[in-house]
Amino acid sequence: MGYSELIEKLQNLPTDKQFEVFDFVEFLASRATQNALIQSEKSKSALTQLRKQPLTVSNFSPMRRDEANAR
Repeated sequence: MGYSELIEKLQNLPTDKQFEVFDFVEFLASRATQNALIQSEKSKSALTQLRKQPLTVSNFSPMRRDEANAR
């Protein structure tokens, strides 16, 4: 469905229904804005930062499977 078809359908609706559609579109837009803000805040969280740049420990070497099983 293109914009022109959408506009034509809207124009054929009664005025009260056009207002309902407009209110719904505003609701969707505000929800999208809120979701974007939440995602932005999540990207600033400490956990997200740790995932992006994990802690490093000097002189650390992970154990091999056989070493771990021996313990």
